[in-house]
Amino acid sequence: MSRVMLRLRKGDEVKYLSHLDVMRTFEFALRRARIPVSYSEGFNPRPRMSFGSAVGVGVTSDDERIVVEMASAVDACEVGDRLSSKLPAGLDVLGAESIQDGVKSPLSELNASRFRIEFLCEETCDRLMIENALSEILDSAQVVVSRTRKGETQDVDIRPHLLDARLVGCSGDSAAVEVRLRLGDSGGARPQDFAQALQNRMANTNVSSIRRLEQFHAA
Repeated sequence: MSRVMLRLRKGDEVKYLSHLDVMRTFEFALRRARIPVSYSEGFNPRPRMSFGSAVGVGVTSDDERIVVEMASAVDACEVGDRLSSKLPAGLDVLGAESIQDGVKSPLSELNASRFRIEFLCEETCDRLMIENALSEILDSAQVVVSRTRKGETQDVDIRPHLLDARLVGCSGDSAAVEVRLRLGDSGGARPQDFAQALQNRMANTNVSSIRRLEQFHAA
């Protein structure tokens, strides 16, 4: 079985696409690029591919990972090159590598991500206020935020999934924070959750952008 792992950028042009939309777009690009993908069996065959953890709608990313199973041996760089010309603006192939036979999918090891969250302040951003808010969050035993899904609101403690956070920029009416969070199907925290927790401690601020910088393995 030949497999290729691709790393993609999800830019501003497509940040409002849902994860399902991205999957469909990628599947269409595979067909247009005539990549020899392996398909599932049954009445509705689908390309055999796996995606890493999804970022939410409105979040950009420099590190989207996809593993594609090939029907025949193919050079990973060729797969990346052929896909690049078929993907829409905002979805860019940043890298491609082959996965050796018998090796577990690298996606299974990626259980955390590093994000950059940028804020706008109604007035000049107060560095000390932001640093104090970060310290309060990191020193807390619990960090409870509210999530609304299908009309129901639920309180969730994200502290067990928060690895660290730091202020990386503060100038004029803008500030930037980098945060590392555990993610995954078994649970975790979203960058939107952390942004909410931080805004609860910082008056008169709004989130201007969220970007995933990298995925990694956290022990």
